[in-house]
Amino acid sequence: MDDKEIRNNRIEEAVNAEAASSDNSSNALKSKIAEKKRSRWGKWAIFVLFVVATLLSAYKYNQSKGQSPAAGGNDHVTIEIRCDSLVGHPELLNDKNLEEYIPEDGVILNTTYQIKSGESTVFDVTDAACKANDIQIEYSYTPGYGGYYIEGINYLYEFSAGKYSGWLFSIDGEMPSYGADKMKLSGGEKIVWEYTVDYRN
Repeated sequence: MDDKEIRNNRIEEAVNAEAASSDNSSNALKSKIAEKKRSRWGKWAIFVLFVVATLLSAYKYNQSKGQSPAAGGNDHVTIEIRCDSLVGHPELLNDKNLEEYIPEDGVILNTTYQIKSGESTVFDVTDAACKANDIQIEYSYTPGYGGYYIEGINYLYEFSAGKYSGWLFSIDGEMPSYGADKMKLSGGEKIVWEYTVDYRN
């Protein structure tokens, strides 16, 4: 083999080596690009999963707290106004015209009402709930006690059914020793106003 052939062979080997190196570099570049794409999509998928998890967590929290006004959550109370003692006993009334204000089932109002926790009182809720449902209510301020006294609801007043008759209220089944305007609510309570024909019983 002469010098010319040797030189040509070396040139061919160099070209082949350069081509091989170029192919390897190209493959490495393609591999890096693919790896970056996978990494970017992986990060995006993690972000999407995080957002979905956060939204689901918030939804479940709101559901557990009862955010719907009708659900009776911590910022709502239930108020019920009844006159069962007069149902079927119109003879107890001093004025027979009042019989039309006695519902057949004794229930004047039964509803859930939103409050300001720690601020709203039984009186506030009773007054607002009656007015919101077009139920007549009358009360007076008593300076001696420094508070409001509910005299009548739905045209049924103190003494309408005798000298011991009138309105009494309870909270969660317990009858407080304070007036309705002194009883603050935290939420979740059940207020019941009951017309009694004899408060001694």
